[in-house]
Amino acid sequence: MIRYLSILLFTLICTSSYADEVKTLHDLKAEFEQAGDNRVMLLLVSQPGCSYCEQIKEEILNPMVKSGHYKSVLIREIKIHSTHSLRDFQGKRVDATQFAKRYDAWATPTLLFIDSKGNELAPKMIGINTPEFYGYYVDKNLDSAQAALSN
Repeated sequence: MIRYLSILLFTLICTSSYADEVKTLHDLKAEFEQAGDNRVMLLLVSQPGCSYCEQIKEEILNPMVKSGHYKSVLIREIKIHSTHSLRDFQGKRVDATQFAKRYDAWATPTLLFIDSKGNELAPKMIGINTPEFYGYYVDKNLDSAQAALSN
């Protein structure tokens, strides 16, 4: 009985911690239909083996999701140079690398700030030049994106 409860507790902890992490994007159209068109999507363009991508997820994006202060923002990730594909704004299946090329997001990590129609609402953030100020710059771009969305 104790073993069963331990397994159940471990499963609940893993499940709840996963819910508080950046999710992989699978369907843009469905994401915005479910969340509403008046949301900003912060999209991490990453690739397998990118240590800076993992650093941004672990130190910036996952804490943003866990904080609960960014519920008005859809924080998602796509992995280029992998087998990852997604449905675009028109509902068509597209390779993640090809999708990222639409935004000239060839380097990783890149953060995109987009609306429900695919428009960039704030300048993309390429790379991670100043890790100690990175969260501040993300917040500034989110503020700009929210303001652009409101206009």
